[in-house]
Amino acid sequence: MAIKVSVGDTPFMMAAARFFIAGLLLVAYQKIRGKAIFPKRRDRKVILALGFGNFFFGYGLTYWGMQFVNSNITSILWATLPVMIAVFAHRMLENEKINAWNLFSLGGALLGTFFIFDIQGESFDTETAKGMTMIMFSVLAAAYPNVLYKKQGGSLDPVAANASAMFIGASLLVTVGIFNDPWQTMHLNVLAVGATAYLAIVGSAIGFTLYFWLLNSVTVVKMSYTTFLIPILASIWGWLVLGEVLSKSSMLGAMIILIAVSVPELVRFNKKSVNA
Repeated sequence: MAIKVSVGDTPFMMAAARFFIAGLLLVAYQKIRGKAIFPKRRDRKVILALGFGNFFFGYGLTYWGMQFVNSNITSILWATLPVMIAVFAHRMLENEKINAWNLFSLGGALLGTFFIFDIQGESFDTETAKGMTMIMFSVLAAAYPNVLYKKQGGSLDPVAANASAMFIGASLLVTVGIFNDPWQTMHLNVLAVGATAYLAIVGSAIGFTLYFWLLNSVTVVKMSYTTFLIPILASIWGWLVLGEVLSKSSMLGAMIILIAVSVPELVRFNKKSVNA
């Protein structure tokens, strides 16, 4: 919802502002801690992947797509992240191979996405479909860095790693924004500035640091399951504050996606409980 409020018609500039601010906050925190601000050179592959994949492509495309797509639909599409991460994890991590339940989730996510696009419905809109397509690409772009961090980033300080990656992503975003966004006529209001500040502090500086800190001790697929909560909360806030309403087809698609990605984990949890 905060992205939807802040995006305006300058998506890349607003995303860049978010990550520049967050990066500066993390640098200041590292100074207070007396820790190194930037990671070592041997970790540059992970940092570049985070900067390009997560912060530039992942959030750049999401911000751009949200010019045409409601916050509730965006959050539902992002709920497919665990499925995409599972595909990369199968190729990159020894202990996180795809099984029958992963394939069930993948099929359900694809089916649910089809309903959300509502290609046969009266509500179909070319601009909206284009925005949703870019958001799906953004989720795919963000999946690979998560798995690479799990594989090679065990020794990284998540604060320093995120600060460096955010600066890379923000630099690329502002470069694209100079050529793509009508920044010369950009008008900021209190809501947009407040939403960007919230996203920089809570959603980025704190949120990503905690996420990658936890990633060192939890499997990458399970960490990605935090996205299950986002569609529920975003739909409630989008409805209460922004007046967003899901179509019947979108609600059906959302239910299919949430069931497909959550049922396998619930089954595994119950098996562990019985065995314990």
